[in-house]
Amino acid sequence: MFPAQLEKQLSEIEQQCAALAEAVSSGEPVSLEAASTQLRQLAVELARSQEVSHLDAQTMQAFKARLQKVVGGIGAQRGSLARRAAVVERGLNAMMPATRESTYGQAAGPYGAAAKQSGAFKLLTA
Repeated sequence: MFPAQLEKQLSEIEQQCAALAEAVSSGEPVSLEAASTQLRQLAVELARSQEVSHLDAQTMQAFKARLQKVVGGIGAQRGSLARRAAVVERGLNAMMPATRESTYGQAAGPYGAAAKQSGAFKLLTA
């Protein structure tokens, strides 16, 4: 159905998407970085492929369907990463609560601090 090179690229992307899902579920940052870097490289290679432009309408529909499945999987992994980040942030806040004090002094309020007079004009009249 697909040309051999295009089928190979799609299969590699699908396998790498599965590896990315495994890396997200394991929570190992090194494997997550490696899997996402490899998936990005495969996506760039597919985007540069000249064989996609030579597909007929029916094959293009099948190609788009397979890519939509991969995109859906990546979207699910993105949601999983967001949930994992929230859990990690809550854990860090429990272990090391943030202080309420400002780093640069006290806050001046919602509109800033009042201006200080320089002493040059004590009274203005019109």
